[in-house]
Amino acid sequence: MNGTSSTPSSTSSSFYTEFSPVHRKKRKSRAPKEREPLLAIVQRLREELGHDDWLSECQQILVESLAKASLATISEVICLGLGSPAASATARVQLAFLLAICENLNIDRAKVFLYDPVFTAEDMTLFAELQVQLLTENKDAAYVIDHPTLCFMPHCDLALYENIIRANWSKTRLPNLVLVANRLADYVESNPRHQLETKAPFLLNLAPTLQCHPFPASRPWPTAFNNTALQHAGGEDVYEIMISTDEFNARGALRWRVKNDEMTDKHGGTAWMEMQIEG
Repeated sequence: MNGTSSTPSSTSSSFYTEFSPVHRKKRKSRAPKEREPLLAIVQRLREELGHDDWLSECQQILVESLAKASLATISEVICLGLGSPAASATARVQLAFLLAICENLNIDRAKVFLYDPVFTAEDMTLFAELQVQLLTENKDAAYVIDHPTLCFMPHCDLALYENIIRANWSKTRLPNLVLVANRLADYVESNPRHQLETKAPFLLNLAPTLQCHPFPASRPWPTAFNNTALQHAGGEDVYEIMISTDEFNARGALRWRVKNDEMTDKHGGTAWMEMQIEG
């Protein structure tokens, strides 16, 4: 038997020597997709809502309820706490819904006023293109309503609802307040009374007496319109509220005097509370 040494074969060596690596071709970088203009997005959402039976149901609720309450002559809208349409899909579809109901109620866009401190320059450009108006002063929703006005305030903070009710707490102004907002009675049902007496006493008194017409749930936009309802107070209801809250307001005035000694010295806590319920 012959002994032979094992050495790498020449063919094996040449295989590795002759190997040429394959270089991948560089892919051409794709140009960034151009963003759809904000106006086009809102207009598209408005069209999509128009194809949904949900919008028709909401419009029917609005028209029939306002007519029954002798509020069919509403010609002005205040929209508060919308959020930034440039940054929020919810704000965009709520704005599209607002435009749709204004069109259905024959409300001129020149009579649609909006305010939210988060509005951006892009939002303001959008509003100019839509020909709706911007409120320039931040009143934390404490706007005085002198004629029937639709206040569009879905998903606002409790404090904003309280402020707009407080600012219009009179027998003449409160019937002008027509809210498209979260169902206010839910706040009364889900919060301890002693907390509401401090944080939202006017809402606490008004909410249980409101005429409330809930909107149906929206399948495409469940969170944008959940718990939203048309709400308003009637003339007789307002009169009864003013009478029944005398004792409550007296207690509120006492708490107010204790916490605001300096202002009490100048104006008087009781007088301040009485101003809130003047007819």
